[in-house]
Amino acid sequence: MKAKVLLIALCMVLINQCAMASRLPDDFWNYIKKTVPNSTQRFDSLVVFPDGTTYIPLYPAQEADIKDIKIEYTYPANLGLNSKPEVVIFNNNFVLLKLIKDKNGNFSITKNENLPLKVRLGVMPQDMLVPVGLQVPESMKLILGDLVIPQKGDNLITVNTDAKIDNAQDEKSQLFPLNELKNKKTIISTDKSKFVLVYNGGNGGNATGAGKNSLYELKLNGLPSKILASNKSKFALIMYFGSKTLEVVDLTNERMVAQINLDDMPKDADLDSVNNIAYVASANASSVYMIDLNAAKLIKAIKLEQSPYKIAVSGDGESLAFIDRNTQKIYSLKPDTTSNEGYVAKYIAEGKNLSRILYKNDKIFAISRTENRLSIYNEPDGVLESEIALNDKPVDAVFYQDKIYILCAKDSIINVYDTKSGKIVENIMLDNAGFYSKITIIPNQPNALITGIQTKKFLLLNLDKMVISKKQNTNINVSNIVIVDNTAPSREAEAL
Repeated sequence: MKAKVLLIALCMVLINQCAMASRLPDDFWNYIKKTVPNSTQRFDSLVVFPDGTTYIPLYPAQEADIKDIKIEYTYPANLGLNSKPEVVIFNNNFVLLKLIKDKNGNFSITKNENLPLKVRLGVMPQDMLVPVGLQVPESMKLILGDLVIPQKGDNLITVNTDAKIDNAQDEKSQLFPLNELKNKKTIISTDKSKFVLVYNGGNGGNATGAGKNSLYELKLNGLPSKILASNKSKFALIMYFGSKTLEVVDLTNERMVAQINLDDMPKDADLDSVNNIAYVASANASSVYMIDLNAAKLIKAIKLEQSPYKIAVSGDGESLAFIDRNTQKIYSLKPDTTSNEGYVAKYIAEGKNLSRILYKNDKIFAISRTENRLSIYNEPDGVLESEIALNDKPVDAVFYQDKIYILCAKDSIINVYDTKSGKIVENIMLDNAGFYSKITIIPNQPNALITGIQTKKFLLLNLDKMVISKKQNTNINVSNIVIVDNTAPSREAEAL
């Protein structure tokens, strides 16, 4: 009996050492990607299918050296990986357990306790971000290893039960009753509070997708200056006023994943949605930092002679454009192809009071808020191609297909610039409710929200029809707004 206990203890030590690696073996991961294309591996090695189905891997005490990886066992029986069974055992001794989320947001794994020994002797990744309140059958507690299951009161982003944002309790029916935000999670912050308002439009309920817990508040660790979210990983990068520290937050579980300390305070950030990398500009540090939102970590600091304070990632994710705070000059930033090391900053043009830059198809689009002008530069040649007059005070702009939607705050108008014809093709009038300052595209829709710190109103912009299709009054003054797709619950979860 003592020998058996000792053997199990030894196995657990070996398993824990393996599970700290937090990356699946290449051959196993390639098998999964080939079987279920477009799957992703989270920073803690959890496997996420394209539809949001998530599997927790169990690391074995000893990986079998198998050239032809196959499924050895599933529960329910005789299902392929595409059928998304609750439990999958492979002939290399790895196990996948499906993470099940019910309609109330509670997480669990399979309740079947009569599983092969390989399941009970496996162990979860030991740097895994454990879902709050994860339910694990008593007979399978060993698979947790040293992991502790956090409870709701342990969240690193905490729910506020006392403070309110402008009578939000009474305004629920007037906050986000938009059908366009069904199955979306929307996070908004003000310019005065650490608390952010979360609208979870995927909680079921009525026709608008609003469940009884669809509107609530969360507390951040400071006053956010910018929130940048990845719809691919559901991770958000949060910058704080007066802080050198960035935070990466898992929007699915609403928990902090990582804190990243920079050399000095960041000024701006943009997201490479192709590779899921955030680029953060710090003028004081003369640096651009690369944050991998797949792994939730800093992967590179690019030191510059300039002081970058506004930044844009090219559409293909291969290059950057930035503005030097001290000179207002515009630069592009590309990998150094001659040495395969470092980056080269290339001077493009003089700028003046630029509020926004965009970078797509080898062209840099610079918007001046004082000269009311859009300047278009050919990046490879470094020449000015054209200049377009805009309405007063252009403050924000987004690309949608081949058009740029430019928000001109003073005139409450959106100039729509067509990159193919090189002309303003539409002027979309807003109301005179205040200073609109931000355009936020709703993922996987031809829609965007128009907001402003002093407008207390949300405008829904139909990007295809180029019209304001809806208006919604609210008591919220919006500083940041983030919208990501909610992960659709599995059929099994909906049945719980």
